Amino acid sequence: MTIDINSSVIDRLDSVDPDRMRAARLADPDVRDCLFALYAFHAELAKIPELVSEPMMGQIRYQWWRDCLDEIYGAGPVRSHEVSTPLAEMVAQSGISRFMLDRIIDGRERDLDPTPFASIQAATDYADATSGALAQAAVMLCGGEGGLNAGRAWGLIGLARSYRYYADGMLSKVVFADVLAASSEAYFEARADALDTTLPAVAYTALVPGFIKRMSGSDYDPKTDVPSYAPFAKQLKLFVTTLKGRL
Repeated sequence: MTIDINSSVIDRLDSVDPDRMRAARLADPDVRDCLFALYAFHAELAKIPELVSEPMMGQIRYQWWRDCLDEIYGAGPVRSHEVSTPLAEMVAQSGISRFMLDRIIDGRERDLDPTPFASIQAATDYADATSGALAQAAVMLCGGEGGLNAGRAWGLIGLARSYRYYADGMLSKVVFADVLAASSEAYFEARADALDTTLPAVAYTALVPGFIKRMSGSDYDPKTDVPSYAPFAKQLKLFVTTLKGRL
């Protein structure tokens, strides 16, 4: 059973979430399409804060997706949308629990809150609730369990990569070096979790050490610099990870 996902949705995912998409393409076609639908759902949630001028409007949009899940998991017709339709097909094909998808909505809704993280633990909790929840759902679609550590590592390295945007906001109370250290710790814990069968869900996490290396030099200024990681180098790392069958 294939899932019908509009090519324009795939193109957008390749643009906004290329690393997860590269890894997802390692999966068998049925699982790959399920991962694409999951990532399209996540992308819709992640962009909401950029589309609204006040939190209440964002909350209305998140509620729209909760209502959509009511329809998908209920008996009523599912609203027509380029992402809700393949999402419904993914749920029907995989049997993934609503709890997993609700967690992703709940985690992303935190993006509407401008309150700075009080500590590195709070930043880690945020990574768990966003990238961690997404990785766990992806691993489940691949027929496995786990994924939290991989998602945590990726979420934290994402905060480090975007530090220049958040240094005066939600990361104003968090030391940059602590973010790198927490991401590194989560990555090495993730290596023990990742299995060959679930690599399409987490293989992108193999890029974490490369990003850490690029952001650890004394000449790197997290408030102004952007870590450079060429697409070819990423693809090569993914290829090597695939050959090894582990992170």
